[in-house]
Amino acid sequence: MRPPKAFPEGTAAHLELLLKNARRADERTRIQAVLMRAAFSLTPVQIATATGLSVNSVRILHSRFLREGDACLIGRPGRGGRRHALLSLEAQQDFLARYQDDAAKGLVLSAPQIKHDYERLLGQSVSLASIYRMMERIGWRKITPRPYHPKKKPGSEQDFKKSMRKSLTRKTGAKGARR
Repeated sequence: MRPPKAFPEGTAAHLELLLKNARRADERTRIQAVLMRAAFSLTPVQIATATGLSVNSVRILHSRFLREGDACLIGRPGRGGRRHALLSLEAQQDFLARYQDDAAKGLVLSAPQIKHDYERLLGQSVSLASIYRMMERIGWRKITPRPYHPKKKPGSEQDFKKSMRKSLTRKTGAKGARR
């Protein structure tokens, strides 16, 4: 196995300064992995054990640091995001803008109808859940039926429960127990 390349002079001091200013945990871990080699000449196996990274990740990180410098340690974007989107956010907003006038008039918009139009636009089928997620991203929400009848009288439910309990007591004898 060939010997590892040496880091430039002053790397350890520079990395200690970066470590103090690091904001995220993943940045700190990457800086520590390089700092351990620069300051203490630890092997990738020892560094991997100390940081929780894999040995291969430590080796890749060291080689990238030698090639790219601080850019591989600080400010790297995360792994999340919408990589497999069928339409961009702007295109989705434009698509749903067609329904904005109907929604403003109070007309009922159904997700299956929007799904049908969306599939026609794309030329492929999509799930209904993706339509609901798209509507949520734009700021629309799913309207569900009310959990009560709009003409319900306040207190009528309690009155019904009381009268029902009395009628059950009369029929069965004592507090709902059957004879």
